[in-house]
Amino acid sequence: MACGSFRRGKPTCGDVDVLVTHPDGHSHQGVFNKLLDSLRRTGFLTDDLVSQEDNGNQKKYLGVCRLPGPGRCHRRLDIIVVPYSEFACALLYFTGSAHFNRSMRALAKTRGMSLSEHGLSRGVVRGPGGLKVAPGVILPTLTEKDVFVHLGLPYRKPHERDW
Repeated sequence: MACGSFRRGKPTCGDVDVLVTHPDGHSHQGVFNKLLDSLRRTGFLTDDLVSQEDNGNQKKYLGVCRLPGPGRCHRRLDIIVVPYSEFACALLYFTGSAHFNRSMRALAKTRGMSLSEHGLSRGVVRGPGGLKVAPGVILPTLTEKDVFVHLGLPYRKPHERDW
């Protein structure tokens, strides 16, 4: 799924963010290196910035690709492979905007929750300075709409998140 400013419907994008998963919950495992190898062989990937970054169960590639077609422009490319259980929160996060994400995380915090690209938790206990001392319980979020429902918000489509 293409995310970022592309998904928000912006007329231009400085980079390309792609989120990869599989609904069976396990087929995303092992796809990361195969995908990168395939994209390198075709010449689509031209430069690696960070070839692999492990973030829990997520794997992230940061690099440069060369688009097909006239002009063959280069673009920054981020590929993130996530477990299906984290897909909705990752989709929300990697779609952005940055200000929208900060606002959603701040709202979750005021409600005793925690929101990240990995999931939405309730019953989070924070100590002095707002630091988490107990992680709470992960809430089921099969879709982005589930995140909004758990937070008590009306759903905002991606093109409505650019604030």
